[in-house]
Amino acid sequence: MHEYGTSEVLRVEEAPVPAPKAGEVRIRIHAAGVNPIDWKVRSGRLQKNYPVPLPYTPGRDISGTIDALGSGVTGWKVGDAVIANSDGGGFAEYAVVAAGDIAHKPTKLSYEEAAGIPVAALTAWRTLIEAANIQKDQRVLIHGGAGGVGSMAVQLAHWRSAHVIATASERNHDYLKSIGADEVIDYRTTRFEDAAENIDVVLDTVGGETLVRSPVVLRKGGLLLSIAGIPSAQTCSERAIRCPKWSEQNPLYAGEQLEKLGPLFDAGAIKVTIEAVFALEDANKALELSETGRARGKIVVKVRD
Repeated sequence: MHEYGTSEVLRVEEAPVPAPKAGEVRIRIHAAGVNPIDWKVRSGRLQKNYPVPLPYTPGRDISGTIDALGSGVTGWKVGDAVIANSDGGGFAEYAVVAAGDIAHKPTKLSYEEAAGIPVAALTAWRTLIEAANIQKDQRVLIHGGAGGVGSMAVQLAHWRSAHVIATASERNHDYLKSIGADEVIDYRTTRFEDAAENIDVVLDTVGGETLVRSPVVLRKGGLLLSIAGIPSAQTCSERAIRCPKWSEQNPLYAGEQLEKLGPLFDAGAIKVTIEAVFALEDANKALELSETGRARGKIVVKVRD
């Protein structure tokens, strides 16, 4: 993309193969995951607080093989199958990524499945495991449970033996129960406040009114985490709940956390659900589907076999 705007600003063109600098690796990309931030950046709505240099290539989730090593990179070799969390560049044949932001691709997953891991799984891990440190039998409410982050969060909470409650449309209820949800609330017909109470942790992936209404379901001392907005400090104080700025606690590099997640995928404790796979030339369609907010799990752009 050479400018901000609708999906038409994103087009396929030739670009030089990037060279890795010190501390970087070049990845020969097989597939890239799609995240809401991709179309939000494209639209320009994040330009004030999250500007990107133009021209810009979207794609923060990457899976592929290491093609070249920058100086000073150790512990990796050309040909290693990896996943990466990047600032963009995934919708391309090659990308350079900081060595600290890569991890081994789970061996039992395809490149397309692995491309669905980084952003969604890292977000779920950082909120529920690192920030909330959820424990057995805690009551966890996950808003938007069928989405990319939500579906990872449901599985991580189930892995920790928490009691998992998720909100989703009716068509996703059976799916969510199959991946670990103990209860599912149809947000279209039921106000979640009427169906959930005494919650230990709320993870909001929806924002807006959903975030505003969430504090009431939490027990005193409960934890409210949102990836889609900032909770009211006044409300959090009045209701005696905790609303930490979890994102500020995250380390600079993601590779170490992705390595911790890898064995969970190989063991089948967490799975990647793919809604659709698009060819690179159809990346616009992938972003359009993501923008509808109706995808179950992840959307993937396939670059090569």
